[in-house]
Amino acid sequence: MKKKLTKKQYKEKEKRNEAKKKQTELALPKIPKLSQSLVKSLFKYKNDEECGLRIEAQYINGESFPSNEVQELGNYFEYICTGALPRDGHTPQPKLLKTGKPTTAYQRMDKQKENFDRIMKSYNLEVEKTGFAFTNPKYSGIADIIALDNNVKSKDVNKKRVIIDLKTSGLINDKWSPYGWANESIEEKWDLLIQAVHYKMLAKYEWGIEDIPFYFMVFSNKNEVECKIFEINIDDTTRLQHYQNLERVKKFLDLCIKEGWKAKPDLMRCDVCPMNTGCLYQLEVPTIQKVYV
Repeated sequence: MKKKLTKKQYKEKEKRNEAKKKQTELALPKIPKLSQSLVKSLFKYKNDEECGLRIEAQYINGESFPSNEVQELGNYFEYICTGALPRDGHTPQPKLLKTGKPTTAYQRMDKQKENFDRIMKSYNLEVEKTGFAFTNPKYSGIADIIALDNNVKSKDVNKKRVIIDLKTSGLINDKWSPYGWANESIEEKWDLLIQAVHYKMLAKYEWGIEDIPFYFMVFSNKNEVECKIFEINIDDTTRLQHYQNLERVKKFLDLCIKEGWKAKPDLMRCDVCPMNTGCLYQLEVPTIQKVYV
């Protein structure tokens, strides 16, 4: 017959069991879904254009960084257009002058909101969902607006659905910047267009829509009039290339998590990085570049 443990012996056994748990439990890193923003960050990291410590903090550890002034202006515009809050849940407020009136930049966004309303009415588009998070188990994305195109006469809602992404930009006519929206160079802007390709893929998984219409609505933050609409169409080659890229990026992500993330300091990146306080790798002077002739 098995001897019954005393209270003291039972407590000692509990302590030993807890100690064993601590020995076998591993602090495994979170494996994030691949979003279009993570894909872009990983490409930049591979090309030494992004710091691995920042990627780890944001996408692996789930840290949220405060928006800079330009981003907060965009947050405000999206909020007044859709009511959607930023990822951290705060309610964007206009920056005020000493008089109590909004600054010029925020007054422009209020006027641009009127342009947004006119566009939606003119093109007979109706907001169905805002801040919609796709449910794909491998890939992630949050659409600013899922809208219904009421020009399509059908009882099948999937035939009417479109995706709208709102952008505010001071580069609305810039053809050189990778984030510029000049008409003549938009097809070359992978950093912009990958979002459309990715979200079309997510919509196919979500609703079975083969090629959902995707629109960028871009509003200038430099004046209150200028705005553009781009409908992004992709071919089968582009779609296949995106799937292949995602497979390669996933392997690279797994390798980075396994081997650890590396700091890749740069004078200008470090200067604006929200993690620069106390960072051991922060650069305060430029590195010496060797030139051989």
